[in-house]
Amino acid sequence: MMDKIISNYIKYKFIFNKDINHSSYLYQKVFRSLYGYQQNVTKKNKKVYTYTRKGLLSDIPHLKPGKNSFIIPLNYENLIINYFKTGENPAHLWKNKGDWKVEYIIEKLEVDLESVIECLENFLSNYNIINLDNKSSLLLTELDYIIRTNNNNKDYIKYILKECNKITNFNWFKEVYKKSDLLSSFYEKYNSLVN
Repeated sequence: MMDKIISNYIKYKFIFNKDINHSSYLYQKVFRSLYGYQQNVTKKNKKVYTYTRKGLLSDIPHLKPGKNSFIIPLNYENLIINYFKTGENPAHLWKNKGDWKVEYIIEKLEVDLESVIECLENFLSNYNIINLDNKSSLLLTELDYIIRTNNNNKDYIKYILKECNKITNFNWFKEVYKKSDLLSSFYEKYNSLVN
């Protein structure tokens, strides 16, 4: 196996009108739409609820080597390019992109296996789905639940497999899963449901 994995390095710079500063809502909204954010909502009863609002990169494992840059697996660059052109993203449903543009470069880059494995392990360990009780739960927890209980809810198994498939389809995963106990265990459990 190679010591490096070919990936996409994306360096970007958002350009706003001169009257937009770093504390403006539009500025924050643009970055939130890329990376996602936590929203705290206080209800009338003074209870605070926290909601996770996904950004474009929430469902893509990525490395952040520096400011205004990230590294992603191959074949996901078109999602980023589309966002840069249209502003279309899961965090905000803009009717139009708004008053900003972006300059960016995308280059192929070799990334060391250890960084990719660590990134994927963190990504998988924090990958949330909605469970049978309509609550947020970790994919790993639900995968274990199905296997442990021999749950035969075909729709739920299909949903879990679809979520697992998103992860196993990353070229990063295919390249490194055998080198990680967590990733190989996940893959084995996933395959036990497929077969």
